[in-house]
Amino acid sequence: MCKLNRKRQKIAEVISKYVEEARRKGGETKAQEVYESERFALDEIDDQIQGLVTNRLVYKARKYLLDVPPFSEEGGLWDYSHFTRKHHLTEEGICQISKTIRTYAKERRQTVTFYLTILFGLIGALTGLIAVIKR
Repeated sequence: MCKLNRKRQKIAEVISKYVEEARRKGGETKAQEVYESERFALDEIDDQIQGLVTNRLVYKARKYLLDVPPFSEEGGLWDYSHFTRKHHLTEEGICQISKTIRTYAKERRQTVTFYLTILFGLIGALTGLIAVIKR
């Protein structure tokens, strides 16, 4: 994903230069035309990034045995990509799955923290008891 982000940044810089050049030569309408014609490359990379994010979140959700929203165009959680010809999560879907994963991870951490607190308390009590007995 880092490679795609760097590639997107480079393409965005090149497009920005083309747009500025077109703005100087032909005005705002010409700059808008250049931007629209070059925007395809950015959309393609954005779509690939969106697919990677979707794959990562769906993998994590399945790893923790959490619910993944079913494929449905009406629910607004999935969108079809015309570039990669695959479905990926919309922003709302990403937020929903991320929130579910964060909640689950927080619950797991709280359980582990609870038992570690008890364990360290017992170790401290045993250490104190041993110190008193050795005197």
